[in-house]
Amino acid sequence: MLARRWRHLWMSAPGLRVGCVGDDVQHDPPPVEEYRELVDRLLLLRRGSPLDTCDIRLGMFEYDVVPRLNAWFWHIISCKVRLLTLRNHWAYYLVLHDLPLVSKHLTRLELRGVWLPSSFLDFSSCRALEYLELLTCSLLGKNILSDSLKHLSITDSQFHCYFRTCIYAPNLVSLPLDDPRFSSPMLDSMPLLVEAFVRITEDYRYFCDLLVVFVSHVKVLVMPLETVVCFSKVYQKLRVWC
Repeated sequence: MLARRWRHLWMSAPGLRVGCVGDDVQHDPPPVEEYRELVDRLLLLRRGSPLDTCDIRLGMFEYDVVPRLNAWFWHIISCKVRLLTLRNHWAYYLVLHDLPLVSKHLTRLELRGVWLPSSFLDFSSCRALEYLELLTCSLLGKNILSDSLKHLSITDSQFHCYFRTCIYAPNLVSLPLDDPRFSSPMLDSMPLLVEAFVRITEDYRYFCDLLVVFVSHVKVLVMPLETVVCFSKVYQKLRVWC
């Protein structure tokens, strides 16, 4: 229950942390059922009060709770949040609704363990978004679109196995791409790209053109030794071309 004497503080607090256990970011959060009712009441109490930051960490949850978790996410977006972190620590993806993300205020978005449908990956209506981090996510769209994005990090995430996702982010400055699964993304023109990190653990043949783009356009390219070994044949071809 939310004590009445604290309600004005809950309503006006600029930050919200859900499922966080102390300051230990590695600690698994408790099951969603333990705090579901509290969060429902809190969001109802706040109505549309603006949020500056929000950090949600999900533990175990049942399938029938997914619509409620979606409701939390989209409500928080409507609260003009600037910095939003949603980390799913459960063994199954959290499937977000296939809706475009629209926000004039969101500048940083961090997602973990989330199933991202096609419409969601169109960030063209998030004009202020500059930082996007995707960790162990499933990316199902044909395009990742953003004119404002400067930093994009994709780690241990899977792309669609039947087509290749094109990343259109012309103002991107840095792009860490760590262990993409099933297929490699295609990169549209990125004239401002300065630094990239790439680590490939699957068959290098499916990622050759990605390496060529990085080598041709990035000022600083970082690769672990095992990735360099995988790409040795590509390097030999590049040396011939040069």
